[in-house]
Amino acid sequence: MPTDVAETTQSVSKLKQACDAAYALYPNSCSHAVWHVIKQYLPNQAWMSANALVEHMRGQAHWKIVPAGQVGRLAREGALVVGGKSEATNGHVIVVYPGPDTTAGGYSYTRDGRAETLRTRGSYAPAMSTSLGSWPGAKSRGDKTIWDPWANDAKFAQVTFWQLVQ
Repeated sequence: MPTDVAETTQSVSKLKQACDAAYALYPNSCSHAVWHVIKQYLPNQAWMSANALVEHMRGQAHWKIVPAGQVGRLAREGALVVGGKSEATNGHVIVVYPGPDTTAGGYSYTRDGRAETLRTRGSYAPAMSTSLGSWPGAKSRGDKTIWDPWANDAKFAQVTFWQLVQ
């Protein structure tokens, strides 16, 4: 972790720039977007699908599991934190975006041909998230939270967060 204000500012700027570039480059692939960010820190990181990346991080000493309640502070300090959840087919991975915690939900979506608004709920860290799917909560350049890609408390409880420690 950075030791002074200048280092923290530089680390946060690097993380934010990497997230913004990944969001622009890979709007339809969470695994490619997260891979792009990781490569800014680990240049030799091979691309992996979301499920493979989640499994990979579980077995690496330089990825440390951290509680969801700490990820916002870590990102605001410039730490790279990746969140992910495996699924039977395609899992999903995100990067915790540096910025203040914000309310989850509150955005519009369509269900059965009707426009609806997802109820707002607790405060969470922001996320950088892209997706091939159409769920609006899974697309974020820091404007949605780490909860929004899953938009479900039970699913979110299964998300694991890893901090890169070097």
